[in-house]
Amino acid sequence: PKKPFRVRRTVRRKLAHRRETAMTSDPNGPDGAGTQPDLEGHGWWPYLAPYAAFIVITTFAPRLPDVVQPWLLAIKPAFVLGLVLWFRAQGAYPEWRGAGARIGLTGGLLDILVGLALTAVWVMPFVWFPELRPEPGDEFDAAMAGEEFIALILGLRLFGYALVTPIFEELFIRSFVMRVADAWEVEDFRNLPIAIYTPISMLVTVVVFTMGHVPWEYWVCVPWVFLSNLWFYYRKSLSAVMLLHATTNAALWALAIWGEGLLRNPDGTPFSFLFFM
Repeated sequence: PKKPFRVRRTVRRKLAHRRETAMTSDPNGPDGAGTQPDLEGHGWWPYLAPYAAFIVITTFAPRLPDVVQPWLLAIKPAFVLGLVLWFRAQGAYPEWRGAGARIGLTGGLLDILVGLALTAVWVMPFVWFPELRPEPGDEFDAAMAGEEFIALILGLRLFGYALVTPIFEELFIRSFVMRVADAWEVEDFRNLPIAIYTPISMLVTVVVFTMGHVPWEYWVCVPWVFLSNLWFYYRKSLSAVMLLHATTNAALWALAIWGEGLLRNPDGTPFSFLFFM
């Protein structure tokens, strides 16, 4: 009966120790975080605004005329990335500087390998269990602007999918949500270092990340974010987990274009990766 209390007490001690360590360290030091003496406001907008902008544009985009859709492939990621860069220029994301921004050659290669391994985690359930796939008919149309612009459309899709999405989504999930989940005993989540494991932060990030995707992706979101969380706890670098995320998304993009026939369905027919885009 006393075990849950001991667990909660242990978690509180760990967070208190890490908070004290962060408060006495360089804001860009080993933990990739720390405190700023002049913190103002709640600090939520740099994380919420880009994510919310992406969700709002994605939600309303299908209601716009077809002629607008190719333009949105450029406007949506450019607007979201612009918000991130603007907030960063104002001093936001101190945890995405110093150690929190480092990757390194060996570390980067490992991030890419882990991202490729997690691509298999994302893909294989749909190969083994066809009933998990979405209904056909909603695949990405690379010829939406005409055959002569297919390369441009695919490039814009790659820009949004493999560059911008990993940046704003990792800032929101792994920097903001993960720390807010543990900030119930501190005045400001920004006083907590990044990439510190606690059961509640693991659970909350898995739930929030999964709910940010379409229902047919839930089956693969859960193991993907759980395993990438473990890697983030190990690497303690936002740039590293962004690279991992970008690798998975870029691999899915490449498979959708060039992977036809690479894998087979249970009935022997070629597996199509197009629905991942």
